[in-house]
Amino acid sequence: MSALIVGGDRVGTYKDFLAQQGFGPVRHWSGRKQSECHRSIPLDTRVVVVMVDFINHGLARKIRRAADDMAVPIVFSRRSIGQLSSALADVAV
Repeated sequence: MSALIVGGDRVGTYKDFLAQQGFGPVRHWSGRKQSECHRSIPLDTRVVVVMVDFINHGLARKIRRAADDMAVPIVFSRRSIGQLSSALADVAV
């Protein structure tokens, strides 16, 4: 089960947390490069984590639409492992 983190610059702790939860590989898009706005979500992705503190509204909407089209659960979280943990618990992955 792979995961995709969108947003954020230093996401090492979030990658480690997701790996402990059984997700691997964990990919990361910072959302700062223009080319990342045109990427497609990898087909093996089982959950998308959007770090809302670090991306713009346009990219968040695009990622949400793409995840909905693929029937992939999406989690919106701030920079907090606790909030990410509770958000993941709410989503049946």
